[in-house]
Amino acid sequence: MEAIPEENEVVGAVSQSRYVQIVAELRGVTGQETEGQFTIGDRALEVEPMRPCDGQAMDTSRPVAHSLVQLARDVGLPVTTILQARWTASRWPADQRRKTESFTVHRLLAGIDDDEERFAAIDELPEGKTHWTIDDTAQRIRVQGIAPAAPQETTTAVTPRPGSLILPPR
Repeated sequence: MEAIPEENEVVGAVSQSRYVQIVAELRGVTGQETEGQFTIGDRALEVEPMRPCDGQAMDTSRPVAHSLVQLARDVGLPVTTILQARWTASRWPADQRRKTESFTVHRLLAGIDDDEERFAAIDELPEGKTHWTIDDTAQRIRVQGIAPAAPQETTTAVTPRPGSLILPPR
């Protein structure tokens, strides 16, 4: 179990009881933020579904970057936010997402290639923990030798070839 200070202790400038209230409130906000990030990813997938990265022929007549750059511009977000949310959402079907875990935890665990292993991993909390921390998640990924990275399609969209224009005309 995670260490919670004694009642007469303070955490920073607040009492332990106030700290517990703050943690509960921020966990709720984190849940809302996670839901929002998945909504961004789901809508980006709707605009531009993931393309195969397994050697199958891809339709290159319609670059991924154009529609997603336009979406990012139209909603006022960095294109990297759209790309990360889209990729993460593609790796986590709605019924496998955990409201108790942050979007960052989902994004890091999305680096596990095998679906069953990935979906099981989010429920296999570190011993004595009630939720994943970023450090615990990074350790879980390192132990498996997984470097969380987006598919080549996403990398290509963020890193265009020299001389190519990725922004659609206004």
